Amino acid sequence: MPKHRFALLALAGLLTSLPVLAASPDPTSPITAIYRKAAAGKGDSGGQFVYLEKKHRSRWLSTSLTRLWNAEDARTPKGDQTPPGFDPVSNSQDPKVLNVKVALENSDGKIAIVAASFDSWSRGLTREQQDRNPPDPSDRIVVRYDMVLEHGRWKIDDIRGTTDGKKWSVRAIIKGWNR
Repeated sequence: MPKHRFALLALAGLLTSLPVLAASPDPTSPITAIYRKAAAGKGDSGGQFVYLEKKHRSRWLSTSLTRLWNAEDARTPKGDQTPPGFDPVSNSQDPKVLNVKVALENSDGKIAIVAASFDSWSRGLTREQQDRNPPDPSDRIVVRYDMVLEHGRWKIDDIRGTTDGKKWSVRAIIKGWNR
């Protein structure tokens, strides 16, 4: 077979497989990546890389949530704190996480709910001390991600959790930020 025919066949095969390659079939993948990075090193910046800078939001967040967040940031007076006022990835002001487990709770192929559960480092113990004295399993923090499939990639459409028995949603916090 001539070289150019082989090259054309290879290119045709690649082009027909692109939609399959571009699609992210697993909505847990972005959340796993977020927690892998959040737990790395000292872990003291939590998930800020997901939402803190406007230029990074569209990588992780749905178009709808990105627009909402950007609009609220624009309304926030210069020098004031922008939403959400805490790190929603770690559900805390002390964004260190340990022993992360990510699980798919529900999915229909277009929307999904992914739960991340983890231990907090906020007990004031070093990583080595926590390894010797792990927290009680009932103290694990759970953060849920409402995911949406956009252009073949799973994106975060909301982040939800509970603090002191009260439920919160990043989307709701942003909507009520400057009201």
